[in-house]
Amino acid sequence: MVNNIASYDQFAKHLGAQVVELKEHYAKASLKIQKYFLNGVNTAHGGILFSLADYAFALAANTSGETGVAIQADIQFTKPAVEGDEIFAEIKIITRSQRLGTFAGTITNQKQEILAHFSAIAFFKSPIRSKG
Repeated sequence: MVNNIASYDQFAKHLGAQVVELKEHYAKASLKIQKYFLNGVNTAHGGILFSLADYAFALAANTSGETGVAIQADIQFTKPAVEGDEIFAEIKIITRSQRLGTFAGTITNQKQEILAHFSAIAFFKSPIRSKG
């Protein structure tokens, strides 16, 4: 399994995102909500949750040696994160065709409360090769 995304993603490093688990078409990443991640109502900015989920998605979409890039991503927020929370994005593949992969997952906090649902579609630059 090849995945250079974790080592090359400068934005994820800047946020302090960490890889928790990584296997083919699956990733779990985490980060701690810092004071500078808070919005005007003193909860974590939605962009932070989205960014962590997008990072986990990028990891999951690039675990098989193929290059997968996002062509669509969506998030639905269900509960806010607050300063000091440890949040986790867990993303896995749902369906796959030759060039497209649908991924979905959740963002949770340290209490395993669901903060958001995330879904995305990856375009794989090279099609799956037949085994025959």
